[in-house]
Formats: sequence, structure tokens, C-alpha cells
Amino acid sequence: MKMDSELYQRTLTYWRGLAPREQLVVGIGGVAAVVLLLYAFLWAPLQHDLDRLRAEVPREQQQLQWMRAQVNRINQLRAAAPSGVRGGGLLSFVEQSAQTYGIRTSIKRVEPEGPNAVRLAIDGVAFNSLAEWLANLQKQGGVRIDNATLEPSPTPGVINARLLLRAPGS
Repeated sequence: MKMDSELYQRTLTYWRGLAPREQLVVGIGGVAAVVLLLYAFLWAPLQHDLDRLRAEVPREQQQLQWMRAQVNRINQLRAAAPSGVRGGGLLSFVEQSAQTYGIRTSIKRVEPEGPNAVRLAIDGVAFNSLAEWLANLQKQGGVRIDNATLEPSPTPGVINARLLLRAPGS
């Protein structure tokens, strides 16, 4: 506080030491400086932001209208989406599906990875059969492949696969 008081006193002494004409020039210069600072740090940035927003709002409104128009399409896609893994969980769904596609005998190891994932080791399976089976898992149960490692075997068209499959919503 003492320093503020000293600065004020020195400024007041300086001001009183000026001739009336000099006080007028310094006063007008001070007002002009304040006006320029207000313009530079308040008015100009606000105007710039206002111009930017005037340009962005119509684009955002168009995007909103497009999104609202897509609601019906989204509802159609949701209705057509797989209902998910049914009854018994992911593990039984995968095993039943593998049995249907004749892949069950090639599965050498099945390990649950929590309630919504399963890790599989499949050896000596035809690539085309595996691809069809995985596509069916996705289509019928919404099961997705989180991780896959495919290795060729000496027999053409036959592979070994290590898969991490995950149920929908996880």
C-alpha cells in the first residue's frame, strides 16, 4: 500500500508541475491511449469473434438439419442391427455357431476374457470357412473381432488363427 501511495504522490506532483497547456496535451494523450487500448484488447477481438460466429452459425444450422434428417435412417439401422448374443452368453454362442459351421473341431483352446469376450486358438481351419463363420458371428450376434493373428499352414488355404472376440456393447 505504501508503494501505491508513493507512486500516486509522485504522479500528482509531476502533474501539478506541468503547465496547463501540457496538462491538456497529456490528458488528451492519456484518454486517446485508453481508447486505443480498449479498442485493441476489447472491441477488435469481440468484433472478430462476432464475424466468425456469423459465418459459423449458418453452417452449424445446416449440419443440424442434416442430422435431424438422418434420424429415420438411424432408426432403420438400429432396427436392422443384430440383437446381440442370445441367452447363454458369448462363449456358448461362439461354440454353437462354430459347431454349425464345422469349425468346432479345429478350436484347440477357448478362454473367456471376462463376461463379454472370448479368446480362441484355432488350428488347421480352412480360411474361407473361418471368414464365413466370423461374418456370421458379426451378422447374427454383433460379435466383433478385437484382435486376430492368422498364420498360414503348409496346406494351401488352411490357417491357424488366434482370435479375441468381443460381444456387442462392451
